[in-house]
Amino acid sequence: MKKALLLLLVALWGTFPLLSGEPYFCSRPGTRLHYERYKAKTNSLLQTTLFEIDSFDGSRVHYAVTMKKASGKELYGGRTLQTVTILPNGDLEIDFGQTLKGVVQNMFPGIKVAVSQSIGLLPEQMQPGDTLPDIHCTVKVTALSVTLAVTDRTVLRSERLATPVGVFDCMVVREHKQEFAPLHHLDNWHDNYYVPGLGYVRHDVYDKNMRLLESEVLVRIEESDAPPESSDGRP
Repeated sequence: MKKALLLLLVALWGTFPLLSGEPYFCSRPGTRLHYERYKAKTNSLLQTTLFEIDSFDGSRVHYAVTMKKASGKELYGGRTLQTVTILPNGDLEIDFGQTLKGVVQNMFPGIKVAVSQSIGLLPEQMQPGDTLPDIHCTVKVTALSVTLAVTDRTVLRSERLATPVGVFDCMVVREHKQEFAPLHHLDNWHDNYYVPGLGYVRHDVYDKNMRLLESEVLVRIEESDAPPESSDGRP
């Protein structure tokens, strides 16, 4: 049980990467963003991720994430409800601790989870060379304690990127992500390609020697006036 929970927290921490005139996140209800993640060495499909924007009340975006293996099997308990906050100045805030807590409880209903507040900030106004605040989070599940850190957050550059859904002018943010737990230490780097009003369109994972391990890219966008339905058909 402890090993399974540890593997879950480690996987999730790398799955929620952080997202002019618009925040770096999609806030249009009914929008569905489809991503595919590939292994760099073999270019084989690892998983798919679906973001569904449920509602936006002017400050908080309520959305759901569904992740599946390449086989189609759902990961992390299936469709998980999440929230991000958009500040009046357009900056984006996401509480990683609460996000991880929600996913763990989605997988193991009723389990006791304690988290420290860990706000990740993605400013609406970013320029190459900017540094962003570090993120530190401790997650305790039963007797297991995992410490996670995102440091060295740097805006590397602006870049025009071609994706399967179009060409975007992106802001590229690099982060150093580490996980610490009993008998476990993971250390890698992440490059996130952000687009105003949309979120991330590409996400690359490197090992500590900057060798590319995985890449995730936006492959399809669906727009709808009606709110998306859950996997069991309920709104």
